[in-house]
Amino acid sequence: MTGLDKIVGEIEQESKDGVSAILGEARQKACGIAADAEKEIAAEEKEIADKASTRAAAIEKQAEDGADIIKRRSLLSTKQEIIAETLDAAKKKLYELPDSEYADFIEKLIIKNADDGRGVITFGALDTAKIPKGFVSEVSSKLPEGKTIVEGMNKATFAHGFILSYEGAAENVSIDELFAAKKDELTDIIKDTLFD
Repeated sequence: MTGLDKIVGEIEQESKDGVSAILGEARQKACGIAADAEKEIAAEEKEIADKASTRAAAIEKQAEDGADIIKRRSLLSTKQEIIAETLDAAKKKLYELPDSEYADFIEKLIIKNADDGRGVITFGALDTAKIPKGFVSEVSSKLPEGKTIVEGMNKATFAHGFILSYEGAAENVSIDELFAAKKDELTDIIKDTLFD
């Protein structure tokens, strides 16, 4: 081997060693980059999974809350229907009282609602048949001094109860009006009786 061949051989060897070193270093860097990328991907996957899990839990909670609201609304609606039916049944039972008991009930209402002076009473359209003859004068005689009532000639537009008219004022004591005025109180009684 000549000197030139030896020099060329050394250069070739140095080149191979340099290339090997560079390739080794490149492989090492590539492995580091790949490892970092895998860690980054794993972190992103975890973050995405956590976000998805949180979102799924929120959706599930919304669905549960929505179902609970629907359930409560349905229950409330059912209770309101039952209360309305109970109030209607109470009115119907009142209307179906025997005439003498119904007249006693009306008498108590008149005495409770009569004002000072002369009042004119107009009975509900269906009550005129249930009220006995001479009823108004009999009840008027039971009123305290200074209070009297006489029967009016007009016909009422409602079915049950009466209107007491005085000069410049009238008291609507129709059964529907009584129930409407006491609706909240009656509703509370029914709720306490039926739902507690």
